[in-house]
Amino acid sequence: MGNDNSLANLDLNLSLVPIDKIAVFARPDQIENLKAQAAANWIGDAELVPVAIDEELPLDMLRRCEIAIVEVDAQSPVSMRRVDAVRRLDSQLTLIAAMESATVQTVRTMVRAGVTDVVSLPLSAEEILQTILAVIEVRAEDNQHAVAQAPVIAVSRAVASGGATTLGTHLAAALANGDADRPNVCLIDLDIQYGRVTEVLDLNPRRTLSDLLSAGLRLDGAFLESITAKHRSGVAVVAAPIDIIPLEALETERLEAILRVARREYDYVVIDMPANLTNWSLSLLSGADRVLMLVEQSISSLRQARRRIDLFRSLGLDANLLSVVVNRAEKRLFGSLSVADIEEALRRDVVATLPSEPKVVPIAQEQGLLAGELRSKSAYAAAVRELAEDIVRDLPMDDAP
Repeated sequence: MGNDNSLANLDLNLSLVPIDKIAVFARPDQIENLKAQAAANWIGDAELVPVAIDEELPLDMLRRCEIAIVEVDAQSPVSMRRVDAVRRLDSQLTLIAAMESATVQTVRTMVRAGVTDVVSLPLSAEEILQTILAVIEVRAEDNQHAVAQAPVIAVSRAVASGGATTLGTHLAAALANGDADRPNVCLIDLDIQYGRVTEVLDLNPRRTLSDLLSAGLRLDGAFLESITAKHRSGVAVVAAPIDIIPLEALETERLEAILRVARREYDYVVIDMPANLTNWSLSLLSGADRVLMLVEQSISSLRQARRRIDLFRSLGLDANLLSVVVNRAEKRLFGSLSVADIEEALRRDVVATLPSEPKVVPIAQEQGLLAGELRSKSAYAAAVRELAEDIVRDLPMDDAP
């Protein structure tokens, strides 16, 4: 009885859903199972189409759909080709995959293939309708906030203490327009256990990422602005939590919601990633527009970089989004690796080399300064500015609508 009431409550929202534009394509037994769930009023008006897992989908019926639920077997090339065919047919069609025992990795693969969401098998009328309503709600919210989406640049490191915070702070400042009253760059310190962004920038924020994580429905542009600390370079900084938080305590969905708001409010979003890899950090890396991985001229750093690249590849991270940056670069010394050695070992180009300036960078950070503020002709600052210029050329900010 409780399930019937739940379905009835969902059906109250049917005015939001174009029922006659919904089609379900699945094996005959799945379709029969769905038809048997008579308590769901929407089933009688939707198209329920029995098709084998490797059978071609009827294109004429797909063309009439706005929302298609398609049974998918991620291990079957034929089944995956059906997904590609649907996406090529109509990029505006909302495609929901019905899968059995979908893992996080499988779901990410499906999303990258153009699937909006995933429901489980056997088909449940309630789950399908909940998913459709959620999709429509997100779409309505996106339309309401139809503004430019800033590119996200994630700064990662092959090993701990790899200089990611130094690069992140200097890169954000290099991207900024210099107007501290109206920042156009947001720097988010997601190194939640060892974050030092505010320390090296000499900022003392009253509020941190923790406030955003607990904001709930208050999370919007105004609330985000109230959390940020303004740096003289014109960068708005979201500080890491004051107290150490277990890495697994963060929720991917909450972090993604914060990034969505930041992308609406700023022209560029730079995130300082933790050294440890977690489900949420991997998810954010896969959604970034550019991932800068810092490596050093050592065998240990190169080995860890190779392992991370292999992991990213196994998770389907677009290799074109990953850029290698050599940190503390020195002219080749006896026994050290050259830039050419690194490129050959990692099978990708090095996009920037950041020189070692032991008499500038660490001293500047101790004083809460950027390297260019301590020494106007800082080679490190110049290299980061050049990298920022390359990013601006490759990832121009969208024009406001």
